[in-house]
Amino acid sequence: MIKCPKCGIVNDEDALFCKKCAFPLDENPKHYNEPVKIKYKKKKPKTKIKTKIKYKKQKGQMNFFQKFIMFLLFVLLTCALALAAFLGYYIYQNSNIKVPNVIGYTYETANKILKNENLQAEKIEKIVEDKNKVGIVINQNKKEGNKVMKNTIIKLTIGVLDTKITVPNLTGKTLEDAIKILNEKNIKYKIKYEKSDKDNIVIKQNIKENTKIENTKTLIITVSKLENKDENQKEETNNKIEENYINEPTI
Repeated sequence: MIKCPKCGIVNDEDALFCKKCAFPLDENPKHYNEPVKIKYKKKKPKTKIKTKIKYKKQKGQMNFFQKFIMFLLFVLLTCALALAAFLGYYIYQNSNIKVPNVIGYTYETANKILKNENLQAEKIEKIVEDKNKVGIVINQNKKEGNKVMKNTIIKLTIGVLDTKITVPNLTGKTLEDAIKILNEKNIKYKIKYEKSDKDNIVIKQNIKENTKIENTKTLIITVSKLENKDENQKEETNNKIEENYINEPTI
């Protein structure tokens, strides 16, 4: 029997530690005061094992979403085919109008011919030098015999004369020469007078030379007059100019 030197409890002879206080029962008493070293085994941390369960889809099976998409595509394809068939039938029924040849006719006559064929006309003007082509159809955008739909617009090119006139340079010319040039070019004009040391000379014009204007536009020229000119002679000249202006030819 071994008595514990610390607590005094009697222990078995082969006991290594006191059954009460766990004091080591060493045969050598000098070891009694030494601290007891107890070794503890470190516990390994438990690791969670993640398991992934894969489900294998059986071949040939579709989920609800896939079935819905397939059904929707089928419906859209059916609608597209039906629309294409309808448009094709509509175009076939309305594309059997043959375009007549209206070149050489006046625009009014060509318009009537196209209306009789359930077609429409659009007028496009083109400047021509030949007076015989004025008001006449010289071209059409759809050739004769082409098949078109009902109410198709046929563009007709009509010949017209150039109504624009190039303004001449009248500055520095005498009033008589200026009026002669204006009458030759069929340009309408008006005259203003301004006191100066010269007499009957064009000193200004309201439109610059080489400018193209319509034959309906009026050109205003400023003519110089001597300050000591006889008033009666002024009135006589004005009346003469006004008469030329009124009787000038127009297009």
